[in-house]
Amino acid sequence: MTCPSQAHRGNSGDRRTFLKTAVAAGSAGALAAAGSVTPAFAQAAQAEQSTVPTATLGKTGRKVSILGMGTSWKLSPSFVQAALFSGVRYIDTSESYENTVSEKVLGDVLDRTKMRKDVYLVTKNAAYRKGMGASALQTLESRLDASLERLKTDYVDSYYLHGVAGDQIAILRDPDVKKAFEELKRKGKILFCGLSCHDARLPEILDAAAEAGWMDQVMFKYNFRDVGGKDRHDDLQRAIDKAAKANLGLVAMKTQGGSVNFPDKMAKLQEKGFKKEVAAIKTVWMDDRIQVAVSEMTNRSDLRENVAATRDQKLSARDVQLLEEYRQTTAHLYCHGCGHLCETAAKGVPVATVLRYLRYYEVYGKRQEARALYQALPPVARNLADADLTAAALACPHGLPVADLVQRADRRLGV
Repeated sequence: MTCPSQAHRGNSGDRRTFLKTAVAAGSAGALAAAGSVTPAFAQAAQAEQSTVPTATLGKTGRKVSILGMGTSWKLSPSFVQAALFSGVRYIDTSESYENTVSEKVLGDVLDRTKMRKDVYLVTKNAAYRKGMGASALQTLESRLDASLERLKTDYVDSYYLHGVAGDQIAILRDPDVKKAFEELKRKGKILFCGLSCHDARLPEILDAAAEAGWMDQVMFKYNFRDVGGKDRHDDLQRAIDKAAKANLGLVAMKTQGGSVNFPDKMAKLQEKGFKKEVAAIKTVWMDDRIQVAVSEMTNRSDLRENVAATRDQKLSARDVQLLEEYRQTTAHLYCHGCGHLCETAAKGVPVATVLRYLRYYEVYGKRQEARALYQALPPVARNLADADLTAAALACPHGLPVADLVQRADRRLGV
């Protein structure tokens, strides 16, 4: 597999708006004739063949599918193939997902289907958390090489600093880190670079990424709870504006905003035929500053609904009203991630992080991963005896029962 030419990368500076033209999903018949897939797969691919609209990903100039596939779960090759032939051509992965297995599955599928060149492939690296400086290139390149081997390719379209936190902002101003990414580009191992983030200090991180000048894109938590209402996150909206003005490619993750957390709150809305998950992802696409919504689709039903939603990205007035009704009735139950407000009061317990892990356990079904993440927190982060969770609850602007939720997380994740 060779690295695409500069011409293939597209022209930068295009207006961030959805393109009405669609991307061809590929010819299953041609693949079968080439012997790269089985006849059964070719038939299945042809049956599922579809298209997803594209958008220009900021300064990269690349046209990418507005629906991206998240891969932090136990991937099946057949599902990856179905997503590809449905027109989902943006894939987000990481060396940490399923302990490198996700990269291996993707590599096998892309190699077998010969579709690597049709996909915008992102992977991530968290090694930077142990420090960078003069060792930045060696650290990043060694981990990247291992990812490339698993992905069966000699380049990725974009390489991320994974999960940048507020106390790590300085890394975006580190000249050695900048030089390391520039060298990886020069060698053709990456085309672009960026970061992912769902930290409480996201607005500051977006500001720093925009100011750094060398980053190409950012993936960040963004959903209908961040968009409107009296509790609108004004600092986040301002930071997104700044990132868009800097022409960063903007990719949304965690797009559901807990839309699957509270089934009892949705009963009446579901009776009206309201599909909250589809409405949630459409809310992201309606923001023309953002080019891609990465969704962790784990079954064919999710895939079909999301692909169908890309063809009509507008929400009806009725659905807007119903989604807002849901947002308001669950705002006091969902952790919005503004941990900087409650965590100081909690004396070392990272409340927002703990509640995110609880969501992994209870909502996403990632019980083993959630326990591992929680138990890897430093002792002070799990020292509930000395934490003032009552003060943390009082600091929460959304009225969450912080003490109850954190203690529930400890009971479920601490064993």
